[in-house]
Amino acid sequence: MMTIAALIKDGTEKLIAAGIDEPEVNCELILAFVLNKTRTYVRAFSQDFINEKQQTLFKNILEEKLKGKPLAHIIGQAEFMGRVFKVNPNVLIPRPETEELINESLKQFKNNLPSSILDLCTGSGCIAISLAFLFKEAKITATDISTSALETALTNAQNLQIDKKINFVKSNLFEEIESKFDFIISNPPYIPTNDMQTLSPEVLCEPHLALDGGLDGLDIIKKIAEEAPNYLNPKGLLALEIGCEQASKVVKFFREDIWQNPQVIKDFAGIERFIFVHKK
Repeated sequence: MMTIAALIKDGTEKLIAAGIDEPEVNCELILAFVLNKTRTYVRAFSQDFINEKQQTLFKNILEEKLKGKPLAHIIGQAEFMGRVFKVNPNVLIPRPETEELINESLKQFKNNLPSSILDLCTGSGCIAISLAFLFKEAKITATDISTSALETALTNAQNLQIDKKINFVKSNLFEEIESKFDFIISNPPYIPTNDMQTLSPEVLCEPHLALDGGLDGLDIIKKIAEEAPNYLNPKGLLALEIGCEQASKVVKFFREDIWQNPQVIKDFAGIERFIFVHKK
């Protein structure tokens, strides 16, 4: 039998040789899945022994990872805001930057909490579901143009026993929306079309519909900026996750007679990643 530490060391070396990013993190995540534990557990009990069946499962998953597949697709799940979400090729894999989007949104409200929230392009539902736990009294609507994505989001909400609090609607942005909200949030497609071919093989396994934002990556973001005032209450907040070097262009989408000054916030990597803007 091998210890946790030895198995992670062996797997990490193989991932490094294959040029795969974050090799040790991936091995810890694989082993956490195999053991049905957390990464914290894997680190804390690194000298524990792994039985033969667990070693075989670890190695089988590692082999799939070595083929360039996203780990979340291999194991069918990803962690977001401390919760486990089902993921598949129909939805984007939740990312730490989107956790930051939610955390930065919380700072915007202070004591004046939103009573109604709209999550556009919900995908796996990770944003809407996380907000449902954070804003327990709010009515939440989550939309996506993809039926398959909405099915995944609903499954996640049911698994986390929060589905009664979220209304999932198939809609191309605002097309099927009739009410107004205190807070609209979105992680929309924002990759320029010509940049799609430069993405890593893992990212290209994710749905292109959720990635491709048009020629300059701003098609969907511009539509949201133009249409959101019709669906926001006075003083309502719009929060967007955007791509690298897009902030200076995005802020120009917000007309001064409709919006207050847009606020650009950097992510942990120092990239201008989020736009927060209040309707007048």
